[in-house]
Amino acid sequence: MNIRFFPLDFDYKLKENKVVVYLYGKMEDGTNICVLQEHQPYFYARWKPSLEALSPSSSQPDSFPPEFQQLSLETSDGVARTTAVEEVERELLGIKSTFWKVYANYPKAVPVLAQQLESSGLEVYERDILFIHRYLRDHGITPMTLVEAQGEFVPDQNLRVPVFLAQQLQQFSQEAVQKLKILSLDIETYAEKKEISPVQNPILMIGLYGQDQSGLEFRKVLTWKRFQHELGYVEHVQDERELLERFRQIVIDYQPDIITGYNTDGFDFPYLKVRADKYNLILNLGRDHSELLAGTKSFRDGEAKIKGILHLDVFKFIRNIFGKDLKTDSYSLDAVSSELLGYKKHPVNLDELSHIWNHDPDKLVDFCIYNLHDAHLAFKLCELLLPDMIEFTKIIGLPTFDLIRMRFSRLVENYILKRAIEYKVLAPNKPGEYESGQRREESIQGAFVYEPTPGLYHNIVVFDFRSLYPTIITAHNIGPEGFRCPCCADTEHVPEQETYWFCQKEKKFLPTVLEELILRRADLKRLIKEEKALGHEIKMLEARSYALKLLANSFYGYLGFFGARWYCIECAASTTAYARNYIKKTIHQAQEKGFPVIYSDTDSCMLLLGEKILSQAFEFMNEVNFSLPGSMELEFQGSYPSGLFVALKSGEKGAKKKYALLSSDGQVKITGFETVRRNCSPIAKEIQEHVLQLALTEKVPEAVRYVRDMIKKMKQGEIPLEQLIIKTQITRELDSYSSIAPHVAIALRLQQQGESILPGTVVEYVIITGEGLVRDRAVLPDEARERKYDADYYIYHQILPAVSSILAVFGYTEDDVAADSSQIGLGKFF
Repeated sequence: MNIRFFPLDFDYKLKENKVVVYLYGKMEDGTNICVLQEHQPYFYARWKPSLEALSPSSSQPDSFPPEFQQLSLETSDGVARTTAVEEVERELLGIKSTFWKVYANYPKAVPVLAQQLESSGLEVYERDILFIHRYLRDHGITPMTLVEAQGEFVPDQNLRVPVFLAQQLQQFSQEAVQKLKILSLDIETYAEKKEISPVQNPILMIGLYGQDQSGLEFRKVLTWKRFQHELGYVEHVQDERELLERFRQIVIDYQPDIITGYNTDGFDFPYLKVRADKYNLILNLGRDHSELLAGTKSFRDGEAKIKGILHLDVFKFIRNIFGKDLKTDSYSLDAVSSELLGYKKHPVNLDELSHIWNHDPDKLVDFCIYNLHDAHLAFKLCELLLPDMIEFTKIIGLPTFDLIRMRFSRLVENYILKRAIEYKVLAPNKPGEYESGQRREESIQGAFVYEPTPGLYHNIVVFDFRSLYPTIITAHNIGPEGFRCPCCADTEHVPEQETYWFCQKEKKFLPTVLEELILRRADLKRLIKEEKALGHEIKMLEARSYALKLLANSFYGYLGFFGARWYCIECAASTTAYARNYIKKTIHQAQEKGFPVIYSDTDSCMLLLGEKILSQAFEFMNEVNFSLPGSMELEFQGSYPSGLFVALKSGEKGAKKKYALLSSDGQVKITGFETVRRNCSPIAKEIQEHVLQLALTEKVPEAVRYVRDMIKKMKQGEIPLEQLIIKTQITRELDSYSSIAPHVAIALRLQQQGESILPGTVVEYVIITGEGLVRDRAVLPDEARERKYDADYYIYHQILPAVSSILAVFGYTEDDVAADSSQIGLGKFF
């Protein structure tokens, strides 16, 4: 019989000496199911080139070495054996050759057997490809989409869902799963000093929020403290042990397709696991009755998995992939929810939770509301971002669980590995430690920058090269396979790199798969425009476009990434060389046509219309595009009535990537100023933004008066505390800082109080009056409420630096702006 289902989560087991893949998913009617299919692991081998030369009759021996045909090695996981060998033709870095496809009896046998063959004089490839990833690529199966299986249902008491044994499995369509049952969780723990100590401190509450396919809500807060309340979703249990047991039963009974949360990899699940271990409880949440898998030694980069239930940690997806385009300077649940959902966390002071738990439990009502609200926010974020996760899954073809935990380099590499199957291309091996170290030392020349002359300009036109680096790679066939190919030595060489050239006769593998991404996105953008005009839903289409854009733009970085399989520093250098060449040509053409160039950086060019009209600028753009190869294209990005460019701190030279443009509708586009950076207080950002608005509309005297008025208010103590909070990110381990800046001093204090401070943590502080260095006067916002803020610090280290470069364009110095304020020596602060 045939069935169709959407595979969501994956696992494999050894059954009767056979490797069986478990595909957990949902059938079209919503029934949970697990489909089983056998699959055999393998890797590739061939003689090393140095040994090939020893063979008098051929480039390599005719057959696989007989002594390895039935290779058998004892390991801690069992006996690793070769089960079959097959001769195949594959392409490796542009060269086709014969390889042996060596099959193993189970996945963990692959590296053991490969090492033995390598030590005996063979080269081995793809020994580190994850088994489930290989299975999906070999069968062309895309998770989260509709798959057809041929076989029969079989009884299996070891699973909580019906089991279907498949003889054949194939992709039926790219239709994505629509209605999924999602359950979100959030825990609150006891902490007297903000410490994260799962061994010492119990879990006080577990908040759960879910929705089924019909939209029916599930709301629950479990807690083991009794108190008066009217919350219908609060359930009291006897103690923490019963809390964990009840949580386990709810997950099993609810049967979610997806379980989610915010930083559930790094906090909630490992904490639950540690506390369960304390009571010798087994959180056997898996569809196969298996225990929750969660790293408990280091919470930082762990992964938590429940077999058969797809665990999506929304924080991981935002941090690794989606968050690059967010405006917020923090990936906290509060900041992300505020930007994406328009909702903030329920306001409570978590520092008071332990005291209230012990001494005033009736006040726990607010914390229960907070707990459920956090779970609800995580649910809403998962629901919102699920289309994006699905689109990345469809494009790259790997389990969604794995994808959301990948950085861009891994996303690109896994997309290439997927396409390599189609083109019968073999993946080069990852570099070893020594080779990685050598690659880290290599560097290339970056982009060309045409520095601006500081000033206020009018009638500015901005052009950008669309996807410059990806289109250069495809237009010039840049990739390791075609680098310095012998057949094209006399053809076009890379600008500024006379010893570099690429094949001109045959499109190579990497440029081909990248070009397909670019063309797919171009078609998709046209479709989005058409569907939007018809009033149709375009959410999934936009998610797909976003995924394609990120993936294509990451290819250049991947080529120069030290850990890449397809690493080619010459390719990365050639890409930037072509980019410099094209932007310089565009600048020259613009100047020849009478368009003064005021600024250019990497892929953009800003021109002045002067006496010309916009249509003439479009004519210039079309002329440029007529001469460009491949899919390269100069695009119109906008026209602006005015724009402001400022000087570097050190002199009169124009600052790179620091300007503001005023659109015809009055909106200000700001690049590089403190308003889009951390380390700047809200008051400084607010003042700077207002000054830019006034400067762009040539109301400079008004801007100066405004700044002077704000300085006066600052001195008189009229600025609210919330406007003075400075947020700074901890970028590395605290013990690696050689100098102690205010944010590091605050972080060290928090660490001493037991709080976990990891790279990426954003700390908040206020500078108050007093003796000593600035770092000695940095305090937490709550500590500053009864203290006097240091007005001079905020004037001379926040406000004036935020506006001085802007007003300097019009001839004002800091002393002019500060008016009756006297400059304070820097020694007071550092």
